[in-house]
This record gives sequence, structure tokens and C-alpha cells, in this order.
Amino acid sequence: MKKYLVSGLILTLGLAACSGQSVVQKSTEKKEQSDVKIKSEDAVKTGDVKEAVWNQLDPRSRERIKGTWKDAKVSTVTLSKDMMTLVKDKSYAGKEVYAIDFSTTSNSIPNNMIVYADKKSLDFIGLGLVD
Repeated sequence: MKKYLVSGLILTLGLAACSGQSVVQKSTEKKEQSDVKIKSEDAVKTGDVKEAVWNQLDPRSRERIKGTWKDAKVSTVTLSKDMMTLVKDKSYAGKEVYAIDFSTTSNSIPNNMIVYADKKSLDFIGLGLVD
């Protein structure tokens, strides 16, 4: 009887441990899917986005950026209200926009600047929060 009880306990703990791993894996997969999704875009279009946004930045912002517009990374995000602290036009809430990530010359972390741009017009929308 004691052997069955110990075997049952070990089996239960083993199953619980295995199921915990799958929960962690599933939550990691969901997080990856909900994070910023980088869509594959042709190089010309991505370059156009980077350059268009670069040309709309004020000189002070350009001075903070390490390199040029060619060094930026473009992704698409759906703006949530939490992401729009530095965005004046709140009508973009829930809409998909470009997020252009520029590295900055700052020695502190984070050392990047995120700029949001309209997907159709490529107009500057505002700055993103970095953490």
C-alpha cells in the first residue's frame, strides 16, 4: 500500500512539473505573438519609412541618434492607450502604425528612441516609451 501511495505521489508531482513547463512555453509563445511583430517588408519600402520619418525629426532629435536613418529598425505595432503617453493625436489608439527604432548616442540604458509614423502617409505621430 505504501509503495502505491509513494508511486502515485511521484507520478502526480511528475505530471504537475511537466504541465508547468507547457504552461510556461505557451505563455512565452503568446507573449512573443503579442509583442511587436516585425513584418517582412521589401527594402525599398522600409527605407522609405525610415527616411521619411528621419526628415520629419527636429535637429535636436537627429543629434541624439547614433548613425543615420539607414541604421534604424522598422516594425509595426498596434498602439494601445498605454503606449500613447507621448502621442498627441489619440485617434491612433488601436490602429496599426510603424514603429521606427533609432539607436541613440546616450551611454545610459535604454539607449534608443522609438518614433511612431502613420502607415499610409508616413507622417510623424509621436515618440514611443522605451524601457
